[in-house]
Amino acid sequence: MSPKERRDQALVAIFHALIDLMQHQEMTTISVTKLCQKAGVSRTYYYKHFTTYAEIIDQYEMLSIVNYMRGLPNSTKLEMPTMMTHYFELVANHHEEQLVLLETGNEQPLIRGFETAFQYLVQADKIYQGPGSNTTQRYWGGFLAGAVINTSLRWVQNEMTETPAYMGQLIADFLKIESGGKR
Repeated sequence: MSPKERRDQALVAIFHALIDLMQHQEMTTISVTKLCQKAGVSRTYYYKHFTTYAEIIDQYEMLSIVNYMRGLPNSTKLEMPTMMTHYFELVANHHEEQLVLLETGNEQPLIRGFETAFQYLVQADKIYQGPGSNTTQRYWGGFLAGAVINTSLRWVQNEMTETPAYMGQLIADFLKIESGGKR
């Protein structure tokens, strides 16, 4: 196993341990020792890679988003329904963790991770942008990230009765709203 694979494996372990502990107690009352024991990592590992528990969540979400982007089709330009379907598949695979993050008020890392990935895909010219597209607008990434994350969390709370493909198309349809006048 490469050093990166070991780091990723340790990050996943400490994140899952944190999520498990957060289900039973406030994050502020979780000791580093207890977290590291549950994760099977050393305290040295924790102090070398993190200064707060929030950093564990942030780093794990970034790892998840990187893996999400690797799973996207290798086509020249992604259509919004395809991109969103893949995102909702990611959410479905991690729905329990996302519920814990929501219930404990830690949804901001989800929003930051999505926004970072979206901005990367826009800058890399990987997203199809039709005429009048807003993707280059200053606040578009933040708006989209907040809207998608809130929708995905609501979907998880509603027990994911719709398919990821349906949700991906729904988000794309929501984004087709056109302005009746000029700004």
